[in-house]
Amino acid sequence: MHMFMSIIKEPSIIIAIVTLLGLLFQRKKLSEVITGTTLSFMGFTMIKVGGGILGGVLTNFSKIFSYAFNLKGVVPSNEAIMALTIDQIGADAALILLFSMILNILLARLTKFKYIYLSLHLILFMSFAATAVMKGLGMNSLVTIIVGSLVIGSYMAVFPYLLRNASRNIIKSDEYTIAHASMTSYIIGTYLGKVFGNKNNDTENVKINDRISFLRDPNVATTLTMLVLLLVSGLVAGADFVSELADGKEYIVFILEQSAIFAAGLYIAKAGVKLFTTEIVPAFKGFSQVFAPGAIPGVDVLVLFDKAPNSALVGFLVSFFTGVACVFIFPLVGLPVIVPGIMACFLAGGAAAIFGNSSGGFRGAVISSCLNGFLLCLLPALTLPLFNYLGAEGVTFADPDFTSLSAILWAIFRWF
Repeated sequence: MHMFMSIIKEPSIIIAIVTLLGLLFQRKKLSEVITGTTLSFMGFTMIKVGGGILGGVLTNFSKIFSYAFNLKGVVPSNEAIMALTIDQIGADAALILLFSMILNILLARLTKFKYIYLSLHLILFMSFAATAVMKGLGMNSLVTIIVGSLVIGSYMAVFPYLLRNASRNIIKSDEYTIAHASMTSYIIGTYLGKVFGNKNNDTENVKINDRISFLRDPNVATTLTMLVLLLVSGLVAGADFVSELADGKEYIVFILEQSAIFAAGLYIAKAGVKLFTTEIVPAFKGFSQVFAPGAIPGVDVLVLFDKAPNSALVGFLVSFFTGVACVFIFPLVGLPVIVPGIMACFLAGGAAAIFGNSSGGFRGAVISSCLNGFLLCLLPALTLPLFNYLGAEGVTFADPDFTSLSAILWAIFRWF
């Protein structure tokens, strides 16, 4: 069990295994097998490294912003709550993950839901959320594992299917699709963008004055955006606090460095995405031919960021400031304060805007990412009592798919 958990925590290993099997099933030459497996493993590792760099900068920004504006409350963090509860519910969650993977492959083989969810680290978090709810209702391990596996395994196949048309509009092919923990936001956001947006005003085609033409470069735009956010927050927080956070480094030097590091992390992650998709898509065809003929791989949303960089940037900002607005609104209506998860705002907010833009242009991007930011705060606030018994104070599950699934399980099984 410990080895299984260790492998699942490193999705790059799962990707390498899928690539290896796919190439072997296609009877590729040994050199092609070694090259493809190594490059897919390397590409996904680059995504992880880039994500780690992004997370480090966003963590520092979150600390500065929270201190500057005195934000206190519950922080949605899947990694944190999993680490705190792994001894309590980790064994059941791991088994749910295993059986969910098997069910996903079976559904892809036997039904029209021919999508295999490869973002397995997200499914691990979802397994923890489902286990926590069922255990909190007093269910035994057998019932918890059966119910959790059936629900999550079905989710892994069905939700990428529901998102397939929207994904195809962005990716421009059916070689792969999106499988992420905020698909609820993407599905609703795409619909709202179509109804209230204007597809002709594509965010990626926004005209920029020649004087600020440097913003056309996504790396420059990303660096300058983080620089502005960090500078404003740092000025309010004070140079002393920032210097202390930076281990004595000069305030302005630290701010400049963090802005460039953030852009570099995103660049590494996007380079990894390109390398990863180049290898995994053809290799997956060999894997699916054996286990689920015709199946399509579902991958992380970072694959979209290079396709619509303007939308991703708009989504991050809108999602983040929507979350900040919720901090001040929620106490007025009796809800607990949820501090915006910066990484979730960046990834899920950016992706929500990309989906909204694909159906409703700039207005759709804003509406979709605003919805995402609201759900990232509202759903954790509503489901917080479901996880109180775990004893993980100050932290809860983050993404809309985890929290909405938890609420549905609780609404159904509280009667039993």
